Amino acid sequence: MLVSIVYMSRAVVPFDDGDLATLLDGSRLRNEALGVSGLLVVKGGRFMQLLEGPAWSVDDRFAAISRDPRHGEVKSLIREDIERRRFDGWSMAYRSLDDADVHAEPGFSPFLSGETDFPRSFDRTSAAWLLKWFRDRELHDR
Repeated sequence: MLVSIVYMSRAVVPFDDGDLATLLDGSRLRNEALGVSGLLVVKGGRFMQLLEGPAWSVDDRFAAISRDPRHGEVKSLIREDIERRRFDGWSMAYRSLDDADVHAEPGFSPFLSGETDFPRSFDRTSAAWLLKWFRDRELHDR
């Protein structure tokens, strides 16, 4: 059985582009080993991520993120059973349009800039609505 979780958290310390690239590299290796795919969006010191894959793998990744001292205010927003993956190949979207290094990262998506939208099969789901809401809001650190 495949599941999908959407969560939101706040960065405890600021993340610059290099920190995000390092986080992405480590996360990608673990996620691939566990069969987890999805989408990570980062904006205004906040993270919103959709994780999808086998239930035990997704639950393991979410539990690890919840314990990670770099994340605060971790909240699960949606957890649902899915029939098939919706984000194979989607790894990270990040608003920093002048940073060529982050854009060159494998799996980068310009989703936060509004240049890319979701696959039609996903576009009308609750998770898609939440991710678009996150993209379209001005979020600031406290």
